[in-house]
Amino acid sequence: MTNHNKPSNMSNKDKIKPKGRPKASSFRKLSKSVTVKFSKPDYDRLCLRSRQTNRTLAEYIRDTAFNTQIVAKHSTEEITTMRNLVGMANNLNQLTKLSHQIGLYRTTNMVTELLEKLKAIMHDYKT
Repeated sequence: MTNHNKPSNMSNKDKIKPKGRPKASSFRKLSKSVTVKFSKPDYDRLCLRSRQTNRTLAEYIRDTAFNTQIVAKHSTEEITTMRNLVGMANNLNQLTKLSHQIGLYRTTNMVTELLEKLKAIMHDYKT
């Protein structure tokens, strides 16, 4: 008895179709998780923003983590410059105290040198 509904030229592989969704590649598969804690107000803001963009919370966090540019607060050069300025401000305070003790005339050269250094640093910082 032969089955007349099936064409005779089809192999067994052609008859079986895969069911369900195809497997995701290992690059797209989400297998790692990160735990982050938020305060209640921050969590609510995060949920609101994710809803406004029509994304799930996980999608929103993932997108913002990878699609925003993080700018360092200060570069190492700026930190060095600020430390120099703080040190010079300390020197200026000491010179002011010394000027009150022994007179401004005796500390004029030191104050002038410090002022020139401050001007140079401020000029470099502006550029």
